[in-house]
Amino acid sequence: MGNGAKESQKEPTAREELDEDEINLIDYLRVIFKYRIMILCICIFAVVTTAIISLLMPKIYSATASIVPPMDIIQKEAGLAGTLGAGRNSILSKAIGVTSVANMYADILESRVVVDVIIDRFDLMKAYEEKKYKSNVRRKLRNNTVIKVSGEGIVKIMVEDKDPNRAAAMANAYAEELDRQNKRLSSGQATNKRIFIENRLTEIDKEFSNIPNIPTRRAKVLDTLYQTLTIEYELARIEEVKSMPTIQILDKAVVPEVKCKPRRRQMVMLSGIAALFLAVFAAFAREYFAKVNASPSQRVINSKSA
Repeated sequence: MGNGAKESQKEPTAREELDEDEINLIDYLRVIFKYRIMILCICIFAVVTTAIISLLMPKIYSATASIVPPMDIIQKEAGLAGTLGAGRNSILSKAIGVTSVANMYADILESRVVVDVIIDRFDLMKAYEEKKYKSNVRRKLRNNTVIKVSGEGIVKIMVEDKDPNRAAAMANAYAEELDRQNKRLSSGQATNKRIFIENRLTEIDKEFSNIPNIPTRRAKVLDTLYQTLTIEYELARIEEVKSMPTIQILDKAVVPEVKCKPRRRQMVMLSGIAALFLAVFAAFAREYFAKVNASPSQRVINSKSA
């Protein structure tokens, strides 16, 4: 008696566990087969609906322009970074120097000043069908624009739009506006420098007006200073009015020939897979609740038939 009780309490063998797993798998397949029509209908409905929605969605095109800082700026920044990074990897130091300039360019491109110029230039209030708030158009434009900076300091401007021509034109306009803003900021510094030199030259002129009372050594110093400032003044005036580009366009944006969105095939495949998992889950849930709600007598019949 004791031995029989001990044997009945033995754990199931590996073969018994394998048979039980096979039975469970067969049960799962039986449920899927039982609700196969429902599963198929859900998958077909999801795929067809997604296909129709994707066909109704407007085509979106993407255009990209690439820019880099001028070579003289790159060399200056790389040299400075290399000097500051003495004892470290020189290539890494140069890359950090160039990237800092590119990051500054990215910040300018994302600024409200540049964004507003693009909005006004392409009448995006009308294109984006916004009649009231310009802030909404700014948000939409920023969502449709991606500014990326590579490790080599290359700035890529990617613009998405329903109109392929406008997408390319806007990407190139971003580059043009960056150049214009750089010139404005540079000319502002040159103007401040010119004004300072003008004021200093005026002060020296006033001192020269009283030349009899100025010591000889002081007079020589003023004369040398006046000549030096005169040269600096001419250089500041040239810097103020020069129109050289402050960026280099590596790749100008061209009109895209192929849409980037919507990706219809990917959308249909993902919806079909998601619908399949959802339908199988619904089948098991339906089978579970059917057993829970079945009457005791029905449960006995089902167990006998099984």
